[in-house]
Amino acid sequence: MAFDLENRKLNASRGRGLPFLSFVMCGGSGSRLWPLSRIDKPKQFHRLSGKESLLSATLKRLQSAPDLNGRITVIGAKNHQMQIEKTISAGSDIKMILEPVARNTAAVAALATLSALSGCDDALILLCPADHDISSTEQFWQSVAQGISAASRGAIVTFGLLPERPETGYGYIEAGEPEDNGYAITRFVEKPDHETAIAFIRQGRFFWNSGIFLFRASTMREAFLQFAPDIWQHTEGALQHADCSAEAIYLRDEFYQSVPAISFDHAIMEKADRRMLIPASFSWSDLGSWQSLCKLEQQHDNQDDCGNVLIGDVIAHDCSNSYIRSEAGLLTISGLKDMAVIALKDATFISPLAQSHQVQAIVKELTQQKRAELYYEQPVYAPDIHRQHVKDWLFEKALPYWALKGADHRHGGFYESLSLQGLPVAGPRRSRTMARQIYVFAKGQLAGWAGASSDLVSHGLLFMQERGRSRSGGWVQSFTASGEVAQARENFYDQTCMLLALSYAHQAGHNQALQLGQETFAFLDNKLAHIAGGFYESRADRDNPRALLTSNAHMHYLEACLAWHEVTGDDAYLRRADEVVELCKDHFFDRDYWCLTEFFQNGWRQVADARGDHTEPGHYFEWAALLSDYANRTGCREARRMAHRLYSCTLSTGINRSTGLAYNSVSREGRPIDRGSRSWQQCEALKAAIMLDGYNDQDLKPEIEARIATLFRWHLQPAQEGLWYDRLDASGTNCSDHVPASILYHLVSALTLYLQPLGKVDAKKSVNKQNMVERVTMPV
Repeated sequence: MAFDLENRKLNASRGRGLPFLSFVMCGGSGSRLWPLSRIDKPKQFHRLSGKESLLSATLKRLQSAPDLNGRITVIGAKNHQMQIEKTISAGSDIKMILEPVARNTAAVAALATLSALSGCDDALILLCPADHDISSTEQFWQSVAQGISAASRGAIVTFGLLPERPETGYGYIEAGEPEDNGYAITRFVEKPDHETAIAFIRQGRFFWNSGIFLFRASTMREAFLQFAPDIWQHTEGALQHADCSAEAIYLRDEFYQSVPAISFDHAIMEKADRRMLIPASFSWSDLGSWQSLCKLEQQHDNQDDCGNVLIGDVIAHDCSNSYIRSEAGLLTISGLKDMAVIALKDATFISPLAQSHQVQAIVKELTQQKRAELYYEQPVYAPDIHRQHVKDWLFEKALPYWALKGADHRHGGFYESLSLQGLPVAGPRRSRTMARQIYVFAKGQLAGWAGASSDLVSHGLLFMQERGRSRSGGWVQSFTASGEVAQARENFYDQTCMLLALSYAHQAGHNQALQLGQETFAFLDNKLAHIAGGFYESRADRDNPRALLTSNAHMHYLEACLAWHEVTGDDAYLRRADEVVELCKDHFFDRDYWCLTEFFQNGWRQVADARGDHTEPGHYFEWAALLSDYANRTGCREARRMAHRLYSCTLSTGINRSTGLAYNSVSREGRPIDRGSRSWQQCEALKAAIMLDGYNDQDLKPEIEARIATLFRWHLQPAQEGLWYDRLDASGTNCSDHVPASILYHLVSALTLYLQPLGKVDAKKSVNKQNMVERVTMPV
């Protein structure tokens, strides 16, 4: 059997008429090519040996035969979904199976087999890596054709290459007796030492293991059931509970975690009965080290007269046979021989080429230190580098998306959340979410968004006036999905959210917002005021001596007071803010640990249980931004010092060093309690950096740009446009299945602050607006 290049197809019967399916293994981390290849963007997504990425070249190779089109599946990491989607050509029928965690190649082979058997009784499966360099498409398919006959009769076929050198980074296969177009396999040897590799070459019956396999699905099913039934059963269970869309199968972490992590060679190939090696006619490299990449480029004649491979802005003087790469500006090198020098913007690796595989020891140390450079390339500061990106996401994607998908025009108000695919999620709806969506569209209008913000604000205000007012003049807590009141309790937190929304609705020119705001302040004073200062969480708490008081709701009250001072210029709101800042100074802020106490008992006594040790870094950032705002208005040095200390404490104890994201919670002493992260915390970190920029002559502009990059990298870019991933685990993997509407308030607040002209953040000195008249009557 042969590959017909002119007609681009296998020109003989393909395994007794079996469907031919190709699966691409795209989950590798490529750590041996650090610092270029990182967990965030491993080598398969880089252009290393041509004008396109290794994954793109692999897919084009598999698409080269027309009768195989539409039968390709990429099995990769869920975190790389966006990069895989960008690589898959538009209009193609390539599917994805996305792993929440890596489980090595045996699990991938089981996934491919189970996927094939779900669509047909049996099939021929070609399983190949995404990150290898192969010289010729024609020779590749000629080699595959040589193995189809044996694979169709039940052999597991792999492809080997005669060694060109004593390579210690490759696995080897010992060939036995000739059989069909190849050889029976005697044994597998994993990465021998140098002397053993030389002996293998001299014996002449050892081949490099290409990691490419061809087999029948039914054959592989029996092999797994015989040699690795636990892998098969757990993988099958994970597929049965997977979430599916037209483009991808999303494996769920709680089921896929149980799959044993072991290589396909160890689990199956070393034990299987019928194994065959086909000598490959194509040139091949797994690009597993800087030395192998250098040799490949030299073979392609991409070298200077002294054998140097120079990539980027490099000047090499008196150097020979070296791989020198710069992505960080001009790199000048002198007097090097047989060296690897890779200089990126945030990390550099230098090693003798022959020892470049030792980069794995560096990677191990980076892992132990939890260095972010192992995971992703750190952003390099350039003034306003993200400004246009932020404007595009906010004004062209997020606000239009939520204006279209987030408003409920049947029952009124706004949906509580959307699915990751943008569909409304059924369930009750909170008043705070209604309030925050009113804020979002009013703030968007004031920031320059050209959408139908006025109508959307009116839509939300009308719903809350008709459905959300309590008899006492406050705002109820929640509604059913059909818009009826579910919880009538007037929660302090919800009142503060409505106060903030009403201040911006008033500023945007909506009639009645000022009066509603004044009535809400009156409700708080009459119904929730605490004798020791501040407010109860609800009216029922006034008569409950064991009721909890919280600092977080008071922080949002401070935010609302500052917002009303901004729009009216009335110092009465600033006096309300004074009271909250005094509470923070006397009770909330812990001067020993520079942290914030979250929960209190009656009389503002700190709770004695575990909740007293619980603090949230995201709240530190929120308080830091608001205290800075307050200090700008009043000149209060104590407030600014508290803001700076909270910000400094969070940077030292509240940040995940692997991802750069703020933890969900830490102890008072700074010990991580919940290592996960949420999107709102990163927004508040950005706001705090903006508000503290320039304090004590500190230039936080690089930190501001890094915060923007971190927010987009982990939360915004991986999600569908206009949406975001809200909850991430400690490794940065998404663990949320919906998008809370209330988080848009944090995003709009932070991103519009970032977009303000330089210097405007500090321009808070009030202008008397007490007699400001309403400009627009709210449409009914």
